[in-house]
Amino acid sequence: MIPALLLAAAALPQDGAAADFLHPPRAVAIRQAVEWLVAHQRPDGAWGSHESPRPIEVLCSVPGSHQVFRVATTALCVMALDHSPYRTAASRAAADRGIDAILREHEVKRVDLMEHYTVWALGYTLQCLGERLLAAPDDPRAEEMRAVCRRMVEKLGRYQCLDGGWGYLSLQEFKTYQPSFTSMSFTTATCLIGLERARRAGVEVPAEMVRRAVDSVDRCETAMKSFTYGELWRRSRPNSPSVNHSIGAACRGPACLESLLVWDRARPRADLVRALDRLLIDHAAYQVAALRRPIPHESHYAISGYFYLYGYYHAALLQRRLPLAERRRYAPYLERAVNVCRQPDGSYWDYPLYSYHKPYGTAFALLALSEVDEILG
Repeated sequence: MIPALLLAAAALPQDGAAADFLHPPRAVAIRQAVEWLVAHQRPDGAWGSHESPRPIEVLCSVPGSHQVFRVATTALCVMALDHSPYRTAASRAAADRGIDAILREHEVKRVDLMEHYTVWALGYTLQCLGERLLAAPDDPRAEEMRAVCRRMVEKLGRYQCLDGGWGYLSLQEFKTYQPSFTSMSFTTATCLIGLERARRAGVEVPAEMVRRAVDSVDRCETAMKSFTYGELWRRSRPNSPSVNHSIGAACRGPACLESLLVWDRARPRADLVRALDRLLIDHAAYQVAALRRPIPHESHYAISGYFYLYGYYHAALLQRRLPLAERRRYAPYLERAVNVCRQPDGSYWDYPLYSYHKPYGTAFALLALSEVDEILG
């Protein structure tokens, strides 16, 4: 354990110029990330595929679950290109082709009663289309985008767990059409953020659906001011060295808090600062130590590599709510932590996942770096 954490700490933010050689100039990193996404878009406008060079992969059945991953990945890539401070004619065209791919492939389905990764595509599609509608209300596809958002909201109602949130797997012996297994706090958070963007863009969102989901995330908060993996673990021992410890939960905290705040569930400033401190400073080495390990939850405190860039992207969203001076304090930590995942070709990834990991990883990283660039210029 100690050697792994020491190696992880070597890649973490440091004061002064000691670690500068580890990271490129921000403008270069952003430009190369954009260029990588443009160069690796599929001919049909989407990003990612089922192809994998690895003998072991996570459970993902064909065809439905792969369509879900592809739509979700494409939504993230479009958001990243839309938000980037570096934009070209090619990147704008790629984002537009990505929107077309989402509109064409949005009707995602789960393949069986165990896998309902579907919610990831629904959440990210709502966020992507909602943000595009807010930024470009006169887009000629606006009505079609709103229609797709309404369909996504309807489907989220079908997949809402009995506890009020959303999960991506049903692992109990008896599986049901309306998922009865536990929701996951961060999956619910992702869907809530997407629903909020769609609502702001003029799409009707059922208040009762939102209330139940927000209550579910709220219930996952522990006495340690972190969030359990899901409702099933609400009564777990908070001090045990598990995924529900504040160290194991560090990447979930920003997303869960952001999802509560966008739906007006107030939290004191101290909670935001605590969540950012834990992820960016206090427990950062544990997050790095889990990077690229191929077996889920095999690292310390059951952390998975796929938590990493997800967590730092949502930290970038959460820090928007703080005064500028505090945002400037966190920005270098955020930038350097993201760049730990950077590859020589300009892409980013945190966990091997068929051929989705580089597109979604690069998208998360670009979104976070764009926030940093807005703060530091």
